[in-house]
Amino acid sequence: MSRSWWVAALVSISVSLTMQTNPVSARTGADLASPVGLADGPGIWVNIWSYPDGDLEAYCLKLHNSGIRNLFLQTSRSNTPAIQQPELLGRLIDTCHRYKIRVIAWSFGELANPEADAHKLVEAAKFRSATGQSFDAIAANLEKDLNAAKVEQYSKILREELGNNYPMIAVVFSPLNKAAQVALTPWKLLDKYYDVIAPMTYWNSKYAKLEPYSYTKNTIQKVRELVGRPDVEVHVIGDGMHTHSAAINECFKACHDTAATSASLYPFHKMTEEQFQCLTSYHQYFPVNSRYRLAAFHELYRTGAFPELQNDPSRPIRRGTYYRLLASKLSERPDIQEADAVRLLTDYSLLPQQTVEALRSVPLYLDQPLEHKEAYVLLASVMEGKAYARAHKIVLDGRKPVKLTPKTKRGDWFALPAIAGPVDNQQKQVLTYLDAAQIVVSAESGLK
Repeated sequence: MSRSWWVAALVSISVSLTMQTNPVSARTGADLASPVGLADGPGIWVNIWSYPDGDLEAYCLKLHNSGIRNLFLQTSRSNTPAIQQPELLGRLIDTCHRYKIRVIAWSFGELANPEADAHKLVEAAKFRSATGQSFDAIAANLEKDLNAAKVEQYSKILREELGNNYPMIAVVFSPLNKAAQVALTPWKLLDKYYDVIAPMTYWNSKYAKLEPYSYTKNTIQKVRELVGRPDVEVHVIGDGMHTHSAAINECFKACHDTAATSASLYPFHKMTEEQFQCLTSYHQYFPVNSRYRLAAFHELYRTGAFPELQNDPSRPIRRGTYYRLLASKLSERPDIQEADAVRLLTDYSLLPQQTVEALRSVPLYLDQPLEHKEAYVLLASVMEGKAYARAHKIVLDGRKPVKLTPKTKRGDWFALPAIAGPVDNQQKQVLTYLDAAQIVVSAESGLK
C-alpha cells in the first residue's frame, strides 16, 4: 500500500469533517451532504409585530455578517390570518435565500381548535413568493394547551398534509420550567411527529434566579431523557430578553458540553447590537457540521452500534466500543462482539504494538476513553488494511491472519482535522460518541 494513498485517505476524512454541511436524513457518508430544514449556524426569532421594515437587503446582510443562518419568522397566531403581510414576507424569503439564510415559519397555536391552527401552518408551508421561493421548514409553538389528544390531532394534520420528509420543529417549554402545563408535555408524541425538539431555555425567570449554563445543560439532558433516545435533535432557543453576552456565552458553552445540535435567540422584540456581536462567536461553541455529526450518529445508532448508550451522545466513547465499531466495518459483521473485535484487530496487526501491550497489562483498558489522535490513526490503519485485503482477496474472518499494513510512521505526518474543540483548552480532548460516528461515517467509502 503506497504512502500517497494513505495520505489521500486521511485528507478525505479531514475534508469531510471540516466542510460546512447542512442538515440531513442519515444514510452513508456520501449521502450526508445537504440535510434539509435548519442550517448549521445560529438563528434568531422574529414575531409578527417585529417584521423588519425598510431596506431588506441591509437587514439580511446584517444577519449574514453576524453569522446568522436561520431566521424563524412568525406567520400566525390562533387569532390572526395564516399569513401576515404576504408581499413583505415573500420579499424577505427571497432576500434571505440570496444570503444563504434559511427561513422557518412558526406559529403560536393555542389549540382551542387544533384543526384550524394546523391548517394555518400548512398554508405557511405552502406559501410561495413572487419568484417561487418557500419556507425551509415550519416550527409549531406549543405552550398554551399541551393536552396530548389535541397535540396529536394538530401534529398529525401537519405531517399528513406536508409529508414525511418535510422538516418540522416542535417548540416547547424547557422541561425544567415549573409552569403547571409543562408537566403535560407529551415528549414521545412530539418525537413521533417532529424532526427537531426546540426547548425554550429562558433563564430570566421572574420566580427564581436561574444560572444560564446549568439551566441550559440540564434542559438538554432532560429532553433526551424524556424523549428516550440519544439521537434526538435538540435545538436550544436561548433567552434573548434583556440578556447580555456573558449569559448567552454560558448558554452556548452548555450547548457545547452536551453536544446540542444548534441554537438561536428569542429577543425582546428586536436584537440588540451586543447580541448580534455575541452570535459571531457561535462557531467557537458549535462545530460547523453539527447536523452532519448527528445524522452520522443516528445512522450508526439505529443499526445497534452503541447498545450501551442511554441518553447522552456527548459522553466519551469507550475504547472497546470504538474497536468494535471499526472491526464491524472491517469484517462486515455488524453483530461482532467486543472480544472478537479486539482479536480481529490484533490478528491482522492493525493495533499498534503499545496498544497490544496495554491490552495485556493495563486494567480496564478497554473501558477507558481514547483521544482523537489515537482514534484517527487507528481508523486510517483499518482503512488501509481493508484496502489491502480487498486488493489481495483476503477474507477477513480471522482464520488465516496476515499483516495487513506496512511499517509506516503515521504519527510523524498525521494532522487532526479542525473541529470545534472544548472551550476550556486545558480539558483533555477525548473522543465522544458523536465524534466516533462522524469520523467512521465520513470514512465509509474507504471501509467498504
